[in-house]
Amino acid sequence: MPCASFPGRSLAVALTLVPLLGAPSLASPLEGRLATHGFDAITVPGQPAELRLKVERSGWRFWRPDVKDTPVRFTATGSTLSARTDRDGVAHASLPGSLAVGVYPYVAEPEGRSDAAASSRVWVLDPARPLAVVDIDGTLSTLPSWLVPFRGHKAKAYADSPQLLNELARTHQIVYLTARDDNLDAKTRAFLALRGFPAGPVIFNDLGLTTKAERAQLNSKNHGVSKLQALRKLQALGLTVGLGIGNAATDAYAYENAGAPSYIRSDPQAGASIRFATYAELRLRLIADGILPGGSGLAGALPPP
Repeated sequence: MPCASFPGRSLAVALTLVPLLGAPSLASPLEGRLATHGFDAITVPGQPAELRLKVERSGWRFWRPDVKDTPVRFTATGSTLSARTDRDGVAHASLPGSLAVGVYPYVAEPEGRSDAAASSRVWVLDPARPLAVVDIDGTLSTLPSWLVPFRGHKAKAYADSPQLLNELARTHQIVYLTARDDNLDAKTRAFLALRGFPAGPVIFNDLGLTTKAERAQLNSKNHGVSKLQALRKLQALGLTVGLGIGNAATDAYAYENAGAPSYIRSDPQAGASIRFATYAELRLRLIADGILPGGSGLAGALPPP
C-alpha cells in the first residue's frame, strides 16, 4: 500500500478530485461509453462465490462516476446469473458452491452492452493450505503510488521479490491485498505478470466520492481497517492467513489484528511486526521462523538482533 509520502499522496487525491468540478451528465445510464471491471471472487469448496461487476461512465482517467440500477448478466461455469448495480455501481451475484479447488473464469456485462463486457476469475482456494497475503505498492512495486495510474503496469519490482513469492507459493496460496482503487485492476495484473510474480487473487480497495465508505478510503490512515476487514472475510471462509507482507503501519495493523505473522519492509512504525530491508533478508527470516524450508536460494544474512 502507499508509503508515507504525503506530497505524492496529496497530488494523487488532487488529481482524483479536480475533474469532478466540470463533470458532464448522461441522459441514460447506458448511453455513451462505459468502463467496467470484474473482481476476483474468493471462495472454498462447498461455499458460494460472490461475482461482482463494477459499472462506471467512461471519462477522464480519474473521473468515472458509478452507474447505479443497471441490469447485469454474469456467465460462469455454464451458469447465467442476473443482477442490478447498487449505488456504488456494483452488481453482485452468488455462484453456487459446487466447484473444486481451482481457478474459473467468468464474464459479466451490462444488459445489451456486449462492448462493455469484463472478465475476471473465481478462485476456489484450499482450506488445508495457508495463505501468504502480500501488499503491492512499496512492498513489491517500487513506483511511487501517485504514478501508478500512469505507469503502474510497467513498474519495477524490488530485487528478489518475485523469486521469494514464487518460493512461498510452493507451500502457500498467494493473495494480493492492496489499497489501490479497483479501477487499477488491469495495470495491477499486468505488473504482476510482467515481473513474474505467482498467480493469485487480487483484493482491491474502493476509493471515490459517491459514498461515505469510499470517501473514507481517500485517507490512507483508514486502509488498515479496510484490509483487516478483507482478512477477516478470508478467515470466515475457513482459510488460514499464514503470514502477511507489507511496507506500512497500516499493513502491520491489519496483519497483527488478524493474528498473522507480519513482515514489514523498512517501516519503523510497524509495531510488533518483523522488519526487513531486502527480500534476501526476508527469506532467511522466513526460514528461521519455519515458514520456508532451508536450502539454497536467495543470498543474504540476517542482521544482528
